[in-house]
Amino acid sequence: MKWLKQRLRHWILYNNEDCIPSDRLEIRTSDSRLRSQGFGLQVYKASGGIVIETRAYDERKDRNNLGLYVITEDQDVGYEIGKIITYENLKL
Repeated sequence: MKWLKQRLRHWILYNNEDCIPSDRLEIRTSDSRLRSQGFGLQVYKASGGIVIETRAYDERKDRNNLGLYVITEDQDVGYEIGKIITYENLKL
């Protein structure tokens, strides 16, 4: 099967005029966390509730802004996370 993959790769890269040559081919790996260049969100379980850590990158100041929020057990987690995300995006 390895030879078939190599032949297909060679055929795609060198026999198709629209494809990028292999010397300019770039492979990117993605992170499995919920994170983008501008905003990151980490959720931690704690006794009595949940701790939310936010990271927001400010391009104008070239700086990371961190925030910590606590959601207690009696609050609706989805609603509170929505409020946190809205608040953090309004700060940017």
